[in-house]
Amino acid sequence: MSNKPINSSKLISVIGYGTFITQKLWKGKLNAEVCLVRNFSKIYPPNNWFPYVLPSKKLFKALKFDVTMEELEKLDRYEGVPENIFERIDVQIILKNGKQTYAFLYVPTYNTISTQNLTLDLSDRWKEEIKKYPEIVEKFPELIL
Repeated sequence: MSNKPINSSKLISVIGYGTFITQKLWKGKLNAEVCLVRNFSKIYPPNNWFPYVLPSKKLFKALKFDVTMEELEKLDRYEGVPENIFERIDVQIILKNGKQTYAFLYVPTYNTISTQNLTLDLSDRWKEEIKKYPEIVEKFPELIL
């Protein structure tokens, strides 16, 4: 039997692209940095207070940060995973230093896409929302460029 402690605090990378950023859910988390997410586009439908992502051949800027398993379960509830609003998938991302790695991304379920009539919109209006948060713009200016 090993005397090595069990690592129950393994960190898991998560992508924030909307309210995870503006509601500052990244604060106090390790390894927060801007990244690029491949094969998705961010959309911000009119009359919504948060954006979505949809599969596409594009990429978008987001914020990667690391959480514990307990924090990940809280984010699942925040995103409505148990209610089948969003699902969490593992996607490849590109970090600022060019390194490619994987992180969890919350995407709308088929039911959400259908009921909300979500379609691709090539403009990223969420950048304008982020500009309303000086702390975020100062710390992560790449998110609005």
